[in-house]
Amino acid sequence: MDNQLKAFSLQFFRELGASVSDSGDYLEVKDVPPKFQKFYGKNEPYKLVFDKSISGELVAPESYLLKMMRAYLDNSGDAVLTSLNYKLHVDSFIKDNLKLLNCSVVKATANTTHNFMFKFTFQTTYKYLNEEEKLINELYVDEGLVVNPDLSKFTVSNTNKKDIEITELRDYYSTAKENIKGLVNERTSKIASVLDVSLSKEINRINIYHDQQVKEIDEQIAKVNAGSLKSKDPIELERQKIQFVAERDLFVQNEQKKHALRLNTKLITTTIIDYPVYSIETFFKSENVTRLVVIKFDPLKNKIDLPLCDLCKNSLNEIIICNGNHLVCRNCGARCEDCNQISCETCLRNICSVTKRKICRQCGRVCVKCKAFKNKRFMDADAGGRGFICKNCY
Repeated sequence: MDNQLKAFSLQFFRELGASVSDSGDYLEVKDVPPKFQKFYGKNEPYKLVFDKSISGELVAPESYLLKMMRAYLDNSGDAVLTSLNYKLHVDSFIKDNLKLLNCSVVKATANTTHNFMFKFTFQTTYKYLNEEEKLINELYVDEGLVVNPDLSKFTVSNTNKKDIEITELRDYYSTAKENIKGLVNERTSKIASVLDVSLSKEINRINIYHDQQVKEIDEQIAKVNAGSLKSKDPIELERQKIQFVAERDLFVQNEQKKHALRLNTKLITTTIIDYPVYSIETFFKSENVTRLVVIKFDPLKNKIDLPLCDLCKNSLNEIIICNGNHLVCRNCGARCEDCNQISCETCLRNICSVTKRKICRQCGRVCVKCKAFKNKRFMDADAGGRGFICKNCY
């Protein structure tokens, strides 16, 4: 029982947003919300103990503090707002997730947007056989789905309630409410199974007792009919027999009521969790070209949206920049047949009309007179310096 009370107390104060440290024999609770301090009638900090021999705030089945904790849960339903903070080291992130083949990082910055996840805390109260049991379940809902997030890599801070506005809360609550049924039903089935066994034993005991009573009356009626028992009125004996059957049915009904399981599930806390999503803008430089690449990173889901090849649109875990400033994969990259620099299919569409080689845009020019595409070594700048003229057209 002490372990259950300790676990309940630990979860209760953590749900309030208090700071709780477990010292083994007791819990030290600080930063308790003023609302609970006023409700309990005593200011923090609290030293929660679970053994009467230790001085502190005793948490026991009959203790005042436990009653106040349960009463507070029954009357609460507040929304708690928190922020998850994540330390993103941009340089390390790029190094760990991308391989740079023919370029280097010139500049990298991270912009932050905010997403919201919801934690719904439900309390289910089971009442049966003069017992009362409370079960607390937590459900996280993100983007309309129940999730099981790893929060160990985040730090948590309070958020001003005026800072955010949530419009999807009702839909997310409906999702959590549907899923809580499965968690509640699991415990309900276990309790119902125990109650069924206990009820069967009690009904069997009642039936045995009343069957014995009816049997004795039947024996007396037989003796009266045989003339060996004249002191009993057979009509009275039949009346007693009917009465015993009625009593048996009444006792069975009472046991069925006693073994009935009553449960109530209510939402006690909604925690709105603000978490960051990063857009990492990185400038990669290769030779004379610089390319901006944007990478999306969601640390809560540990999801990275890597850049795509400009040609085939496949995801890339390595950065190759062609000399036409395209981001390419190994399959879509190629070499210029003149300068041997990395290019791509888009930039190698033109063939030098002199050498018949596929050359990149940097190696070739279009003659302003004959409009032929040739290697620039066969070209000279025109008089204005704005175009090129091949040597055949001079």
